[in-house]
Amino acid sequence: MSKTAPVLTPPAGLAGGRVHRLGGEITLDERVSWCPPGVRRRQPINAYLIRAASGAVLVDTGVRLHEREILAQLDGLLGPDEPLSIVLTRTEMECCLNIPAIEAHHTVDTIWYTGGITVPRSTAPAHRVAVEPGTSTALEVRDGVVLHLVSPLLRLLPTLWVYDPPSGVLLTSDAFAHGAASGGGDPREGLQKFRWFESADTRPIAADVRRIVGERRVTAIGPSYGSPFVGEAECRREAQRLAACLEGVGA
Repeated sequence: MSKTAPVLTPPAGLAGGRVHRLGGEITLDERVSWCPPGVRRRQPINAYLIRAASGAVLVDTGVRLHEREILAQLDGLLGPDEPLSIVLTRTEMECCLNIPAIEAHHTVDTIWYTGGITVPRSTAPAHRVAVEPGTSTALEVRDGVVLHLVSPLLRLLPTLWVYDPPSGVLLTSDAFAHGAASGGGDPREGLQKFRWFESADTRPIAADVRRIVGERRVTAIGPSYGSPFVGEAECRREAQRLAACLEGVGA
């Protein structure tokens, strides 16, 4: 990964100030496990902050490379002693490694996670959430903040997509990773880490992607990697493109 990481200003377009994108950029090339062959460009790596009256919810904590940038962004968004909950979409390193640094600077009162292959290291109470693949559950992650935790079929390890009903923002972890600053990229590029799909019947996975987006008012899709998709029409279009790509790569 790149040794320098410019600050990525959180765009207000995701939900008019309720949801902010945090993080920085890396050089996406052969050193990055999810990079398709022959690709070299800049790519954002994202965490997301949901603001509410009772406090804030941070969805993933970003990569260690961006620790300084994420702490600065949180300082600019959170009030003094404003309580913070953390929701991890996966227990992989790019989702949880900044927990100790964030706890040292902010009041983290709860952490929610799924899976458990890598248990998050934290001083705050950590609660494991189990959601059956292909289903979702509503969870009050802090007072008055109810998020829909979706367990997609598009996954490697146990994974949660996080839907915020008031804003309509759907945070999709390591899926929908083909977004580029110049517009929607090739969905095949975002499937590099899901190579097992080439030997699988991917029709149920594609149908699940269509269902998750089609059943909700999705105003923005925020992936962990790449640029978000903003606007209901664009989100529906990118869900259809990703589903069609999944159908094309399967056995």
